[in-house]
Amino acid sequence: MIPLNGNRSLPRQALAWAFPLVRDRARTVAGVVVLSCIGSAAALLPPYLTQRLVDEGIVGGKVGLVLWLCAAFLVLMVGGVLVETLSRLTYLKLSAHVLFGLREQVWRHLQTLAPTYYARTRGGEILSRLDGDVAEVQRFALDAPMALLNGAFSLTVALVLMLSLSPLLTALVFALVPLQVAALMFTRPWLEKSAQAMRKESAAMSSFFVESLRAMKFIQASNAARRQEAGLRAHHGDYFAALRRSQLASLGAGGLQRLLSGLGVLLVFAVGGSMAAAGELSVGVVVAFIAYTTRAAGPLQTLAGVFMGWQRAKVSLQRIRELAAEQPTVQSPTHPVPLAQPVRGELRLDAVRFGYGAEAVLDGATLDVPAGTKLALVGASGAGKSTLIDLLQRHYDPQAGRLLLDGVRLDLLDLAELRRQVVVVDQEPVLTPGSVRDNLRFVAPDADEPMLLRALDLAGLAKLAHAGGLDRPVGASAAALSRGERLRIALARAILQDPAVLILDETTSGLDLPVAQAIIGAVDHVFAGRTRIVITHNLASVGAVDRIVELRDGRLVEHVPTRSAAPLLRIV
Repeated sequence: MIPLNGNRSLPRQALAWAFPLVRDRARTVAGVVVLSCIGSAAALLPPYLTQRLVDEGIVGGKVGLVLWLCAAFLVLMVGGVLVETLSRLTYLKLSAHVLFGLREQVWRHLQTLAPTYYARTRGGEILSRLDGDVAEVQRFALDAPMALLNGAFSLTVALVLMLSLSPLLTALVFALVPLQVAALMFTRPWLEKSAQAMRKESAAMSSFFVESLRAMKFIQASNAARRQEAGLRAHHGDYFAALRRSQLASLGAGGLQRLLSGLGVLLVFAVGGSMAAAGELSVGVVVAFIAYTTRAAGPLQTLAGVFMGWQRAKVSLQRIRELAAEQPTVQSPTHPVPLAQPVRGELRLDAVRFGYGAEAVLDGATLDVPAGTKLALVGASGAGKSTLIDLLQRHYDPQAGRLLLDGVRLDLLDLAELRRQVVVVDQEPVLTPGSVRDNLRFVAPDADEPMLLRALDLAGLAKLAHAGGLDRPVGASAAALSRGERLRIALARAILQDPAVLILDETTSGLDLPVAQAIIGAVDHVFAGRTRIVITHNLASVGAVDRIVELRDGRLVEHVPTRSAAPLLRIV
């Protein structure tokens, strides 16, 4: 779970979320801090040496001191570059560790959510939170403490060195700090609102791309390319408007800070220059102070940047909190009940009730399926057949009643074990990008080559199995394969999983009858003696069955199998 549902303030939640990952790299953090402080100190020494170079070396006529100080400048420059390089590489490693760890936690949470979440949430919205929002929180949770520490160190060192040169000029420069803080507070609402708009438009554009790419074939066939281009232009317009507002907010906030910093430099010129002209201050001190005033603005700008970064991170953290608030509908029990071995595959539905809202999809559904039964499940579209499958794989728990496998309630079983024993082959099976081998090993990562070839052979892909077919790419969205090949690869995956219960969800729908019968024949051969549930609208394609059950009005009604399925087909 993502630990973002407490009563703590948002900054504390962001830091608490990242802290365990930072703690894992405590030595790396210490190294980054030390290197950062060394780099900051090295950057603050040149103005102090400049004062000596001007007053004691050039004005004082000490050539040896001039050369020595020039050598010192060179050492500081080379050392600064080396320290900065090492610091950035070390920080990159730490930053990547924290970012990847946070993203993996969000991904782990996403994998526990029910199918209904993905049905109602746009893919681009999820991607935006998984990518941009997590990165924004990581930057704040890691960068902000580092920036604050480095800024405080730099300001302290600069203050000490500036006081040693001129307390009066130091007071003038730091008198502007309250104005800079006030400017930050003034621009905060503007920054927050613009960040929210940017995230919203970015998510909308991501969703547009994801949904359009998925439907590209339909877009082409519908001659809708120009309309889609117009839609993209509209998204571009909205995104640009949000981007412009965000840039104006950032420029306005940053511009105020730069104006106040510039005012500090002018004060040094005016007061310090007047004192130097009157002989009350050396020229070297004025030159050094101008450099310090400019450099002292750096930490202040960093602190301002942390503040502006927090405005963006706050929006992102709120969006991730919304995702974290989505609770899994099911969880594996702490102490699962083991199934007796071997698993027989006996199923029982006992007065099961389930619905997505006020209306029940299943209402008192009762059924006993002895182990080894081949059962045909029929029913009108929308009757709840897919819901029943989701319950059997425990994507949801029933709101009333019980579901049992081999006499054990499903909610008492280990979730991974249940889903290994109850396997579904869908009408449009999901194949991942890569090769046939990659797709088979997706469900059986330890399967060796002979096991993969045997599964393909049993699934009716003997030619593919013996012609280097394991390395055949499936293409984007499995477009390189025919539908029959996709279904047989899905069947081969089921063979590798070796379940006790196999469910075919409209698997052969839309296929020519001989092809459908051949696939069902392969299933009957490989899974003979196993429990098989075949969901279909065409009983002629499923071969001989032991039982026919219709899902109607939320209940399961059994029909006696006959040689002619025509009467039942009129019902469904």
